[in-house]
Amino acid sequence: MCQSIDSRQENSSSVSPVTSGEPNTCSVMDTLKSILLNLGIPEESISEDTLLQRDLQLDSVEAVEIALGLKRTLGVSVKLESRRDMTLAQVCNQVEEAIAQNHTNHVTPTD
Repeated sequence: MCQSIDSRQENSSSVSPVTSGEPNTCSVMDTLKSILLNLGIPEESISEDTLLQRDLQLDSVEAVEIALGLKRTLGVSVKLESRRDMTLAQVCNQVEEAIAQNHTNHVTPTD
């Protein structure tokens, strides 16, 4: 599992964007953790196998807030308000797939 977020990020009201290169699994998870911490979720409740709905009791508004935070921070759109409960690891995988898809769609020929 990735290292935990330091207390400065936990108390921050905004999440700083990932700016250099393609985010890796750790940076996506750290971003997701930061968003959850900003929503008031206790850090000890956050792990890769935590379920958004069953474990964190997130409602649809909070799911949308997480999706918007990921969009602002990482520049990708993910749908979290589905009826299927997802672990944080599954959310990270979905974000990474969206990032990879965005990079594939934005590649321009060099000739």
